Amino acid sequence: MEPELGSAVQAQAAAIAGLLKSLGRLQQIEFAHAESGTDTYKVTFENGATHWLIRLSPAGKIAGLVFRPLPVAETKGDDVTVAGLSGTLLKPAEGERPPVVLLIGGSGPTDRNGNQGGTGPGELRQLAEQLAEKGIASLRYDKRGVGRSAVAGVREDDVVLDSFVDDAVAWLNWLQQRPDLGPRIIAGHSEGGLIALLAAKRVPVAGIVLLTTPGRRLGNVIRDQLQAIGMDPVLQTEASTILAALERGETVPSVSPALHALFRPSVQRYMISELAIDPAEELRHFSQPLMIVSGEHDLQVGSADVARLSAERPDATPLIIPGMNHVLKLAPADRAGQQDAYSNPNIPLVDGLSEAIANFVRQSAR
Repeated sequence: MEPELGSAVQAQAAAIAGLLKSLGRLQQIEFAHAESGTDTYKVTFENGATHWLIRLSPAGKIAGLVFRPLPVAETKGDDVTVAGLSGTLLKPAEGERPPVVLLIGGSGPTDRNGNQGGTGPGELRQLAEQLAEKGIASLRYDKRGVGRSAVAGVREDDVVLDSFVDDAVAWLNWLQQRPDLGPRIIAGHSEGGLIALLAAKRVPVAGIVLLTTPGRRLGNVIRDQLQAIGMDPVLQTEASTILAALERGETVPSVSPALHALFRPSVQRYMISELAIDPAEELRHFSQPLMIVSGEHDLQVGSADVARLSAERPDATPLIIPGMNHVLKLAPADRAGQQDAYSNPNIPLVDGLSEAIANFVRQSAR
């Protein structure tokens, strides 16, 4: 080892030791979420809590470890509660009865800001704030079992896709009863787009916005993503076997630790319920204005997804943003270069996104 590198490693080790000493005795470790090969855990100590971001190699071994502080809670807007769910209603400073957008987060334990386990890109908060500046109200919320929507007794293995659809419908009905708000538009990010489509089948909306939403069945999307990250062949074979069983409606009780974040038994009922849905086919039920937003550098939802959605609704408003990744941020095309965009809420939304959505909302609300 070179002397300079050895000194750097020793300094890093000393810094980690100092951090752990200041935090005190370990109390709890909770899995928060997994994203693009990085697992995030909320680690609670006697004197505070921090997030540990653990990057796994394709063979399932630890390849990197990063510590991040828990972010400060977002307080802008009015806190509201519906059916045990907590959300934030953010209205523009001026204007009567503005149109309102229900923002639905993506897969996993996603909170109202677009984060998981308290850390993440914060794209939903940023979008809500920019829409408010453009005269558009919004409602975003912590998903069932997350943040301030964490209800005692709710277990992960009791939740299916319809559970989240029910929640979105409850929020839409609540918005309809608000005399200070105008027409409702529903917008879903990633998997939230599928939830938005299913909710809009039950409650009329003035328009639908799909933000980097898959256009294929979940099983095909997962297979492509696992192949793209260069997963160990043995693990990839196991993942394919598990997926095939789930697609048949069968649960798999034994899952390798390296695949636990994706296929843990407690989430399998939910996956079975979603694997049966084809997002593109769902578009056949709608005639409302539709906007399909995609990013040039999205590593999770590709051109094939956009093509399937657009084929079902050729009259939709398409928006392909150069350089935008899956979490609506400007990012390089390579996977390693995108890591900061997934975890740093200070990186702004890509230019032009909120303005395009605001224009679509205004036209849909006429």
